[in-house]
Amino acid sequence: MPAETRLPVDVKPKHIATVPPGITNPERRHIRNPVQKNWATVQKYGRETNGAYGVGVTSVAPGGKNDGHFHGSYSETFTSLKGNVGIYTKSRGRIILKEGESATVPPREEHYWFNDGDEEVEIEVKIEPAMEGFEKGLYVMYGLAQDGKGGNAGVANSIVDTAIICSMADMWPGGVIGTTLIPLLKSLAWVGRKTGKEDKLLKKYWA
Repeated sequence: MPAETRLPVDVKPKHIATVPPGITNPERRHIRNPVQKNWATVQKYGRETNGAYGVGVTSVAPGGKNDGHFHGSYSETFTSLKGNVGIYTKSRGRIILKEGESATVPPREEHYWFNDGDEEVEIEVKIEPAMEGFEKGLYVMYGLAQDGKGGNAGVANSIVDTAIICSMADMWPGGVIGTTLIPLLKSLAWVGRKTGKEDKLLKKYWA
């Protein structure tokens, strides 16, 4: 461990493998999803804010987007840092955030981000309260995409992997399709935990 690295006070050296990877290796704060055409940099893990919030910056290439989804237990605030950032929320529809403008999506509201322009955009994303499961799910999702297992929507080719990510991150598909799929995803996530698949994904992409 580099001498300048400082672990949170509640983390002992023997537990280093379980803490957010960027805390012990700053290079691992940067992750990339080639399917969704974006990269992300974690600025603050929940471990670094006593669980109050988490903050990251994501860059979205022209044509990049994610699918409509919602989070059950935390809000997301999107702020444009560069360019015109597209945000859809169920209550507001499609809106464009100019540099410096923000939009907050409360828990359980369907939303997604997109870039319809010709240039790369950058978004600050703040979740409140922080959720380590969201951070873990993001690393697993981006890691699978890097390995060519990201699926058309950038989540996962495997429905069991998708279920694990959704459950871990409290990130669920929206709309009528989501209403139908969520019970199945929760059941498959349980199977993934019981069979050790979740642990394998975390050891490969998080630990």
